[in-house]
Amino acid sequence: MAYAVSPTGADHCEAAHDPIFEMPGKWLQSVACLGILAPVDSLDLGPRKVRLFIYLQQIFNLYNSVGMCNFVGIPFGPLPLSKLVDGINAATGWETSLWELLKVGERAGTMARVFNTREGLSANDDTLPERLFSPLEGGPLQGVRIDKDQFRQALKDYYQMAGWDPDTGIPTKAKLEELDLGEICRT
Repeated sequence: MAYAVSPTGADHCEAAHDPIFEMPGKWLQSVACLGILAPVDSLDLGPRKVRLFIYLQQIFNLYNSVGMCNFVGIPFGPLPLSKLVDGINAATGWETSLWELLKVGERAGTMARVFNTREGLSANDDTLPERLFSPLEGGPLQGVRIDKDQFRQALKDYYQMAGWDPDTGIPTKAKLEELDLGEICRT
């Protein structure tokens, strides 16, 4: 999903690699504060996987917004989100919360989407190379492929969870207003 919807093109730094969330343990515990409590199969393309991706994408967008390396904070690094909140509050004098900071990440991703749609990109660009829909020819996942219909449904789920039109992938006016970005829909 990250490769298909990244606003800067396919990028492995758009969100955490999902195999680390297949089993209970430190990786899964690192995102428990987001409500991700149960393992998610890396080959799953259902709503639980999309939800995991959306929350991780918001975290990674937050890291980009504060100029922090993805490998410092969770899930890869030692800095839990609660300590990031404490650090931002100490450095700025704010009294912000994790929820507000996740909204920063969501706002950044939504603004990038608005910019890209203005520049002519569309839901048609949210795809993967055709070869990824073909079965793997060797290795432990031989024969496994990404099912195109499941992928398309996952994209629709992603758009809806993000507050974007499920057919066009354009952020809805309601989502822009909710993120206090209403001026974007007036320009």
